[in-house]
Amino acid sequence: MSSPANTAALVTVVMPSFNQGRFIEAAARSVLEQDYPALELLIVDGGSTDGTLPCLERLLGVFGNKLRWLSENDSGPANAINKALQLARGEFVGWLNSDDLYAPGAVATAAAYLTAHPQTVMVYGEAEHVDETGMRLAAYPTRRPPVAPETFQEGCFICQPSVFLRREVFDTVGLLDESLATAFDFELWIRLFQAFPERIAFIDHLLARSRLHADCITSSQRRLVAIENIRILGKHFDYAKPHWMLTYVEELYASYPHGSDSSALQANVQAALNEVESSLQERDFIQLKDLIARDARFQLALPGLFAGVYSDGWTPPQLLIRVRGTGAERVLLHCDHCRPDLRPLRLAVRASWGDAFSLTVDKIGRFELAIPVPENYVETNYAIIVDSLDAFVPEHSDAESADERALVCKLLRVELSPAS
Repeated sequence: MSSPANTAALVTVVMPSFNQGRFIEAAARSVLEQDYPALELLIVDGGSTDGTLPCLERLLGVFGNKLRWLSENDSGPANAINKALQLARGEFVGWLNSDDLYAPGAVATAAAYLTAHPQTVMVYGEAEHVDETGMRLAAYPTRRPPVAPETFQEGCFICQPSVFLRREVFDTVGLLDESLATAFDFELWIRLFQAFPERIAFIDHLLARSRLHADCITSSQRRLVAIENIRILGKHFDYAKPHWMLTYVEELYASYPHGSDSSALQANVQAALNEVESSLQERDFIQLKDLIARDARFQLALPGLFAGVYSDGWTPPQLLIRVRGTGAERVLLHCDHCRPDLRPLRLAVRASWGDAFSLTVDKIGRFELAIPVPENYVETNYAIIVDSLDAFVPEHSDAESADERALVCKLLRVELSPAS
């Protein structure tokens, strides 16, 4: 009588790895401890110098021939995955990054579906984002087939570790595009949906957990992700929607200059626009460039300083000024008290170094708000917060307005004065 391992289709899970010693054991065990009898994990490591290789040796001693691995220099994750795909022996293939996790039962669920539906070449399922500790953050925004390939213009609706494929599919569509540093999975999904629009299925089951942390591609290379996605869409559909760049710019606004990318915001955005111009339709590019240029957040940004105003320059009830760098003597805000009811502004200012003061602006018109920076303050990242209890809502005083925002005053200009 044949055993389940002899009758079940072999599944190879490929895993690229480079210096993911913090996460690789959990990732590997989430594969090797699956309740599926015919399974191999193939890890292609790019020459890790952390604790990855000793970890793999230990796992080999525990799981034996269920685990294969090699470590050698590669040209990036797409190259590592392609190596693994060419070495894979399984009829079905999964792809799990070395910081992600399979949910229990994922392999058996996917293999059962592919076995029962021989015309299906690819399945994907539900997934969720988790943090560094494995705690759930949110469900991945997945869309179910049938989905037209053009839907990728709106965003990537497939969580990469939830995908399982027939190995033979790569004979038709080819391997990953190694010229891409971040979006090679996104580009592969488009090729698959174009080649097999009726042969891709969805499994209504949690298959994978995608880990978000500071060093993962999704978090650390947001600009390149946006640029590559736009180029991919332009290549496959002859146009790309500009929202990819707007999303990147909004993410930059949310962290600059305290985030991982602290290079001058305006120069950074302009360089990114230059890189995607040829992939966007001329009208879309002109509108995108104009929309960004007219945004007060873009206009007010300085190298090392960001003012958290609304896009039209009005300040919210709590205005946050983020600063990076040392050697500044003061931060000077040029404001305009122009609220329609002419009421005075009561402002409360506080800074990262503990200083706080209050003031009242009685007169309508322009005024300056100066915040001295202590000479002995050495922290690289700091913030200044300006609170107000006197915000107004335009629609409450103007019957023709639909503006529901709480507004205080307008910020016209910011200066960061160096110490003399």
